[in-house]
Amino acid sequence: MDEPDFRRAISRFATGVTVVTARTGDRTYGMTLSAMTSLSLEPPSLLVCINRRVPTEQAVASSGKFVVNVLADYQERIARRFARPASDKFDGVDIEFSRTGIPVLKGTVASFECTVRERLAGGTHSIFVGHVDSARFNDRLPLVYHAAGFGDFNARTGRTAAEGQVGSDQFASFGATPAEGLAGVGAFFSS
Repeated sequence: MDEPDFRRAISRFATGVTVVTARTGDRTYGMTLSAMTSLSLEPPSLLVCINRRVPTEQAVASSGKFVVNVLADYQERIARRFARPASDKFDGVDIEFSRTGIPVLKGTVASFECTVRERLAGGTHSIFVGHVDSARFNDRLPLVYHAAGFGDFNARTGRTAAEGQVGSDQFASFGATPAEGLAGVGAFFSS
């Protein structure tokens, strides 16, 4: 299969949009990424696939730590900003720092602070298996990427971003009721 056909076909797979951040010394790194997936609940793990030619890959490899920030439906501007080379991608972006000093974007759907457990080669990319040390989440709607464009995820939930409410059936997959887990912004768990 040739690359253009593969690229067009794989773009039909809708994904969430993340920004992976890392830090080495005093320098921060970040890039927009859709190649992220959960891997295991025991231990809590996820994986990200990062092109070996980008500085963020080198930062994750050398520091052994990274944060996956799952973007909310209104954060397309941030997705576009971190998708392009820039001298300071974080300039003007609302962030805080994880306990290990890695930038965490504010206002996201979720963030996962990870320690690299394994690095594998996958074609032009490195596949980083990360142990999830801590995570934050809330009830915002995610930004979605499909067919080379951004969108939102309103069809299945039957609500709009303006409504800002998640029904109790959306909490079942997290094993919690609204009062126990996702009510309010920034619910937090750690392992």
